[in-house]
Amino acid sequence: MKRIFSRCFIIVCLLFSALSADAQFDHIINKTHAERYTDLRKFIDSNIYTDRGPEAYKSLETLKKVALRNNDQDLVMEADLMRIMLDREVHKDMKKKHILDLKALIAKSQKAGNMQIHLRSRRHLAHFYWYETKNYERAFEEYLTIHPLLKKISEKDFPEKAYFLSQIGEAYYFFADYKNAISFSREALTVDVIRDHRGVHNMAMNTIGLSYMKTDLLNSADIYFKKILSNVGIGDYAVWKGIAQGNLGRTAYLRGKYDEAVPLLEACVDRAVIISDHTQAAAALTLLSDIYFRQNNISKAEKTIHEAQKYVWLSRIKQPLELLYQVFGKINAAKGNFVLTNMYLDSATITRNAFEKDFNAMQMLRASEKAQLQAHKADMERVAAEKQIKTLERNILLTLVLLLLMVALYFYKTYYYKTREKQRIINDQLKKAEQELTFATIQLEEFTRSISEKNLLVEELSARYSINGSEETVQELQKITILTDEQWEYFRTLFEKIHVGYLSRLRAKLPGLTPAETRFMALARLDLTYKEMASTLGISVQSVRVIRHRIRKKLNLPEEADLKDVVSTI
Repeated sequence: MKRIFSRCFIIVCLLFSALSADAQFDHIINKTHAERYTDLRKFIDSNIYTDRGPEAYKSLETLKKVALRNNDQDLVMEADLMRIMLDREVHKDMKKKHILDLKALIAKSQKAGNMQIHLRSRRHLAHFYWYETKNYERAFEEYLTIHPLLKKISEKDFPEKAYFLSQIGEAYYFFADYKNAISFSREALTVDVIRDHRGVHNMAMNTIGLSYMKTDLLNSADIYFKKILSNVGIGDYAVWKGIAQGNLGRTAYLRGKYDEAVPLLEACVDRAVIISDHTQAAAALTLLSDIYFRQNNISKAEKTIHEAQKYVWLSRIKQPLELLYQVFGKINAAKGNFVLTNMYLDSATITRNAFEKDFNAMQMLRASEKAQLQAHKADMERVAAEKQIKTLERNILLTLVLLLLMVALYFYKTYYYKTREKQRIINDQLKKAEQELTFATIQLEEFTRSISEKNLLVEELSARYSINGSEETVQELQKITILTDEQWEYFRTLFEKIHVGYLSRLRAKLPGLTPAETRFMALARLDLTYKEMASTLGISVQSVRVIRHRIRKKLNLPEEADLKDVVSTI
């Protein structure tokens, strides 16, 4: 009797345990994705993105058992997807396994016709490629696969639709493809969102505004930043209001409307400090410091730039450093410390070059990944073709006619692949040459722009402080802009890449030119003014005119002839 009673007790406990588990998930069993979306989000937040470890795995096992017991196949796949998400958080080193698991779930959901699991699995795969493996082209391939699928499902059935579109827009913005960034973000704004996703529209509007700002369409940028201010709710008020105010302050700063920019930037700093957004605080404080300097409030500018520097170190980002170093340089120049001025200006240039180098490296990486992806697809096609050929070769023994056909097909395909490979190599070489030319053009433009910016800074500071300053001070400032022999060699290399053979043709046409006259002709080809040439070469404007006169004399140019015409036609 005791044994029978014990067994009955165990059975009752198991039944009670099963019923308790079912009751725990009663509200999400056999419901649509939209109906259980909020509950699933809460489950994910409490299990996946917390440090629960083994307890989280047990919760997922229970969820999957309940789903299987109730024949809820969609919920089974939800549990599988959450398991992959949890594995990614716990076992960060198992990258290959995470990718294979996601691909398997993508195939499974596609076969089952579960669109929302299919989309979410692909989005997680794109996210993994982007952030974990830095394989940007694979991520973009997933995004471009997701986009047409999103058109087939409504936001009522798939609440994440606007979020997915805004993420694609952000990805294009990251790679400075502002046209596509605006296009996808605008599409996200056409999609209705649930209350929990109100911030998604703000994210899309912010991407559009930033894209317009990058393309100097400041009025259009302001329209979207102001829309964010009218779309902030209680939960996201401080975050989005601060971001929008900071961006409006930046557009006002870019227009030179400093009185309008100051209160907006100050409000942005206040909100950023409250929510510990060090990046926003650093960027806004740097702009404020530059404004105070331009308003001739040197002490306030210095205090503010030191505060900005503190938040830069806290945020561990590089983007605000270029302007921060420039402002430090201006402040030290105003205080007469020209050694520090030169040092900060050089640091600003180094930071900008490093950032551009990193961005160019990412662009090149993406281009390389694209080429590898195409090569991979070509290999897959080749493997498939080879299998087909082998299959046909086994059938060659059937008849002599089939043998001749297979031989002809083999030679045709061999010739086709060799021709295509040669064409691919030629195309790759052309792309590489174009990329090198583009990079050299950017570097040369940056070189000449740096000369102009330093020259303008010298003029501004000289004009502002030369009343009480000495001639020696002005000369110290001017030394910043003089092009050294080492810099000239670097400049000449870039110049030759863009204007191929120009200096050789110049020497052939005018073999008696002096080095100074040669440099004059190169700078004239870049349309530098005589004042900029004088600053760059470390000579007076009058000396530049003398050089020009000597060249005209050597060319036997009449008075009515323009030297610029000669420069551009060599």
